[in-house]
Amino acid sequence: RAPRRSILTKQAELSRLLEKHDCSSLLTPTQKTELLTQIQAALLGIWNTNPVRRHKPTPEDEARYGLSVVEQSIWEAVPEHYHAVDYALKEIGCDPLPIDCCLLTFASWMGGDRDGNPYVTAALTRRVVYLSQWRAATLYWTEVGTLLWDLSVAGMPNNEVMEELNRIFGEQNAQRQGGTTIKKSTSMSAMNFDFYRPQLETEEYYRQVLTHIRDRLAVTVRRAAALSSDLPAPEESFVPPYVKTTELAADLLRVYKSLHECGDGILAEGRLKDLLVRVHTFGLSLTRLDIRQESSRHVDAVDAITSHLGLGSYRTWNEQTKVQWLTNELHSKRPLVPKKFPCNAEVQEVLDTFKMIAEIGSEPFGAYVISMTTSASDVLAVRLLQKEAGVEEHLRVVPLFETKNDLQNAPGCMELLFNNSWYRANLSSPPQVPNVGWQPHQEVMLGYSDSAKDAGRLASVWSLHQAQEKLVELSQKHQIKLNLFHGRGGSVGRGGGPQYLATLSQPAGSVQGWMRVTVQGEVIDHYFGLSSIASHTMERYTTSVLKATLFPPSAPSADFRGIMSRLSESSCDKYRAVVYEDPEFVEYFRAATPDFELKGLNLGSRPAKRKQGGIESLRAIPWMFAWTQTRLQLPVWLGVGSALAAEIDAGNLSLLQQMYQDWPFFRSTIELLEMVLAKTNKGISDYYETLLVPEDLQTVSTKVWEELERTISSIQKVTGRDEFLGSENDRNSRLAISSRVPLVDPINVLQANVLMRMRMDDDHPEKDELRDAFAVTVQGVAAGMGWTG
Repeated sequence: RAPRRSILTKQAELSRLLEKHDCSSLLTPTQKTELLTQIQAALLGIWNTNPVRRHKPTPEDEARYGLSVVEQSIWEAVPEHYHAVDYALKEIGCDPLPIDCCLLTFASWMGGDRDGNPYVTAALTRRVVYLSQWRAATLYWTEVGTLLWDLSVAGMPNNEVMEELNRIFGEQNAQRQGGTTIKKSTSMSAMNFDFYRPQLETEEYYRQVLTHIRDRLAVTVRRAAALSSDLPAPEESFVPPYVKTTELAADLLRVYKSLHECGDGILAEGRLKDLLVRVHTFGLSLTRLDIRQESSRHVDAVDAITSHLGLGSYRTWNEQTKVQWLTNELHSKRPLVPKKFPCNAEVQEVLDTFKMIAEIGSEPFGAYVISMTTSASDVLAVRLLQKEAGVEEHLRVVPLFETKNDLQNAPGCMELLFNNSWYRANLSSPPQVPNVGWQPHQEVMLGYSDSAKDAGRLASVWSLHQAQEKLVELSQKHQIKLNLFHGRGGSVGRGGGPQYLATLSQPAGSVQGWMRVTVQGEVIDHYFGLSSIASHTMERYTTSVLKATLFPPSAPSADFRGIMSRLSESSCDKYRAVVYEDPEFVEYFRAATPDFELKGLNLGSRPAKRKQGGIESLRAIPWMFAWTQTRLQLPVWLGVGSALAAEIDAGNLSLLQQMYQDWPFFRSTIELLEMVLAKTNKGISDYYETLLVPEDLQTVSTKVWEELERTISSIQKVTGRDEFLGSENDRNSRLAISSRVPLVDPINVLQANVLMRMRMDDDHPEKDELRDAFAVTVQGVAAGMGWTG
């Protein structure tokens, strides 16, 4: 992401102060003066903080940022969201959510995503796992400390709590009688409640239980803090740490039930219930860590194994042979990989990752995502590598289908897996997600970014839509619960946009009470930066999933499908003709956008390219990032104008208008294009070209401008409006764009001139100042547009 965490934190604090200022009529004159001073201090702090990141963030830095968002806003927002849902249920005469309900879960792959990122190693992932546990246990420790003040209840609890207390006291007495030295608590546990005295504890049974819980959390904190710094775990205390979420949940639930059974239920429904909600939502790690790796890395690992064993080169086998061999090995009880296995560093890193998962256990992990999945053997290979590493409870393996061709082949790939005897018998529902309906469970991830870069946005969204329809049909045929994981980016060019609109436009049956979506780092603060904003975001997710489940859209007619298929093919052909087939396009792209200069900024830990090459090797984020900076946003609309114009010329305008009115998928596609075009500024983009693009590349420029005009004209004909976002429902979007985007114009002018000066002379005497100026303009444009890439 572009802005520094130091500035984002200050901006969040400034927002809280401004919210307080909105209610200043309730403040005394002294409080108002103090509040204004605090606002001035926050503004000065932002102004005096260098916005330019001097050092490239590490994957661990990125993980710390993600955890800080959970701690600072989502932690408070989750109970608020549950309160809102319970209130809504009460209003319609329904019972509240069950106490062990898991309405929302959070995962992350910051520190787990090694796809094309050589800096994410098994050792680093291990540190991030314990870092997450350390932060989670610290938050729980604090909350239990507050509960100790709340639950000063004198009187007998239920039998279950008394049995637990007897067990605790029995263990402690056994430790003492066995000669074990009980060391005085240090660190966090030294902050215990000194006012406790034996005569008080004899009647305050809940406090005794909570003290034991807090002692266990203190041990958990110290252990995780040490392991997150690659230090040995502290000596074992007579109080064991928590290692599973179910242990902590059971201890708190015991108190909750006792309060209700003993007539003190109202005390259980406050802070204690909120804590239980958090435990079920966040677990012992705040966010479960997904692991992601490219399929070719697993092929390399298995190939090294088969070559070492004298079985031949795995990568040269056909798909049928691979699947048969992998299945036989998964059935086999003998080990396949020898303990001392000679291999290169890259293969060893893959094997070390699986060993790390086996050593830590599956509790803190979520899914194992395979990027660039092309076949069933890609999935079976990961299951085999988990088996050989000794992973007791396998991580659920999630194939990620990204390119247009892979999306088209996804149903066939999953059909092979569902028909595989071992695979079907070993599917399971992830314990962190409540299973609704069929057993077993399959998660499939759909890539929006790479498919859009590969084929253009219109072809991408139609391929995604068709793939979902076929996967839903396949899951119903095999009676396997399907959960679709939508890999959306921040910008529209990578599948971003209003989530509510996107959810309601999904094919019928693809949302069955749950769905999984990514929130990219570049827009995390937009959706979760403040607890109030996070609450609204959760409400939109919950409402849209509920509505899409109860009222799925009707299937499109054959006429609608026919036109959409033609639009997809036509737009893809035009897009690829410009981006991949025009020999001058790559040079035009590098001249007209700050693509090269962006690589020199310290925006993220991952390299911009998976490998050396042209557009095809460039990652989707920097591809879209570069076009966003120039305000052209070419990947979103390129090819759309030609496709729509061809259908209009063929006499299908009225049918296109009907599709816009009656088909949620097509309407959301057009409206997102409207939003992007409303932010596109031809004058600004043309200014970049005037300063930066050589005259011999003007032929490419002409093609681009002609297609932009066709796109604008065609969309206006389909919507029947002369201006973008002209409907009443888009009033807020129009206001936001009209008030914010014009402020970006002067920043773009500055950036174009800075780029020109940077390119004139690599040894410019002011090159450092120019680089800093460029970095600041990048942040300004990204803030005004609402996303980086």
